[in-house]
Amino acid sequence: MTLAALHDTIVAISTPLGTSALASLRLSGPEAIAIAARCTDTPKKLLTTIGGMSIYTNVVDADGAHIDDVIVTVWRAPRSYTGEDIVEFHTHGSPVIVDAIQRLCVASGARLAEAGEFSRRAFMNGKLGLEALERTIMRLDASSEGSLGKIETLLSAKFNRLRAIYDAIISLLAQVNAEIDFGESDHVDTTGFSHDLDRICAEFDDFIARAANVQANKGYFSVALTGLPNVGKSSIFNALLRYERSIVSDTPGTTRDYVEAFVVFEGFRVKIIDTAGLRDATDTIESKGISLGSAIAEEADIVLRITDPERRATHATRGEILVHNKCDLDGYTDGIAFSATTGQGLDRLVGFIKEQVMTLDAERTGYQIADTEKELIQSITAILDKSLLNNELSIVAEELRIAADRVASLLGLNISEDSLQYIFNKMCIGK
Repeated sequence: MTLAALHDTIVAISTPLGTSALASLRLSGPEAIAIAARCTDTPKKLLTTIGGMSIYTNVVDADGAHIDDVIVTVWRAPRSYTGEDIVEFHTHGSPVIVDAIQRLCVASGARLAEAGEFSRRAFMNGKLGLEALERTIMRLDASSEGSLGKIETLLSAKFNRLRAIYDAIISLLAQVNAEIDFGESDHVDTTGFSHDLDRICAEFDDFIARAANVQANKGYFSVALTGLPNVGKSSIFNALLRYERSIVSDTPGTTRDYVEAFVVFEGFRVKIIDTAGLRDATDTIESKGISLGSAIAEEADIVLRITDPERRATHATRGEILVHNKCDLDGYTDGIAFSATTGQGLDRLVGFIKEQVMTLDAERTGYQIADTEKELIQSITAILDKSLLNNELSIVAEELRIAADRVASLLGLNISEDSLQYIFNKMCIGK
């Protein structure tokens, strides 16, 4: 995104798409109020509305035709979420109405916002810090009420650790700069210096090791049902959903692709996945479906391998958990015994899945970092490792400045201003 684009006036629908009682649409930018005014039959009233006030008005098109009666709220810069002028349209929740107002705003001079652009502007204008932004993202991704309770603790731990690492790098930079300004040598005294650098690199290594993986960031847990054809995977899938979602048939290979649906267990969002029966495929389409199912099962948090009376397995492989279906036919009671036909054992199966999900949720206590953050951290450790190989003060100082710059970006700081001020105020360089 160019700097000029950040000064455009943007518009976006801020409530989920679909029919509802109410919907919201938001404008932000220097022309937000003027554009909104051109879309109503009371432009003067809107132009003179003070910040934080709402008015009742009508949205009309270029020909004056009525589109909807709305509540419009005006927020004037800098006292708004983005720090810019903001106008919010609160409309009736018809997708047709909301889309018509959005198109009218675009025709009046706004452009459609990019993903996350309102928050980006809030960050750029100093209205929203990086930590607050990440807190919002983590709340949106929370997979349970328990996850919500952990967010503040995990996020504080992450940023406190980054600040401690930043302080350590700044301290080393202060020592090197002091030696440059006041020392008698042009070389670094490696006594203690390399130890401090090693400690910082070790902190970063541990930081990445504790980072949550992609699975932990997706906002739900997944349970894959696998096994041979006709063991009852689709019946179990429907039983867990408590409605018929997957086709059940005695014909082998009925499920030719994986089918998935969401349920909620104890406040946790759980995606149940019914995969194609594992066998030597009879055609290309079935073969592709089996491959897709196998791939999705490998990525699942929990894999349940279903057995039946004709093919009772006693040992699970590759972390799978055995679920013995059709126990009403042979009276099987070992392990997780279940009958999709009678419902026998359903409560036990659901309870087992809940226990597994709660255990997984409790284990997900690592820091959540994006791939770009991980790459940035790895580049920082590479710079610090390089510093260990140099003993010329000017080179080491520059490498430490680069490392500090990149850690500052992880913290949302401006290295060119904030970090230098941080050095002078806290480390008293040159005093």
